[in-house]
Amino acid sequence: MIQRIQTLYLFGAAIISTLGAFVLPLYATESVVFRATAGMYTFLTFGISMSLFSGAVLLYRNRKMQLVVVRLGMLSALAAMGFIVQAILTNAGAEARWGAAAPFVCILFAFLASKGIQKDEKKVRSLDRLR
Repeated sequence: MIQRIQTLYLFGAAIISTLGAFVLPLYATESVVFRATAGMYTFLTFGISMSLFSGAVLLYRNRKMQLVVVRLGMLSALAAMGFIVQAILTNAGAEARWGAAAPFVCILFAFLASKGIQKDEKKVRSLDRLR
């Protein structure tokens, strides 16, 4: 399980979404810094993506289901990015911080993990044809 590179990518995506949800500031106005916990939908989508990426690590025996869960996690991270952009645009004078890039990094890691999962599935299918 750990020896597969996509597992490391999924761990990375789960850690980045956790940091984005609790630690990293998303945006700031003149004197106030906002985190994901300030918005219910942003925090919810970070939590969903965090749980989906963490759960996908455990589905290493069922690659098709793992691929579906990873893609759902990508959609959740995309929704989080949308909520962050919407919050920045609605607040006058708001500036994006490092946490605003967290969903993008999660999507990148999830994309790399899905490519690794697809490669494993292709390898297993080719071995089944040889039998």
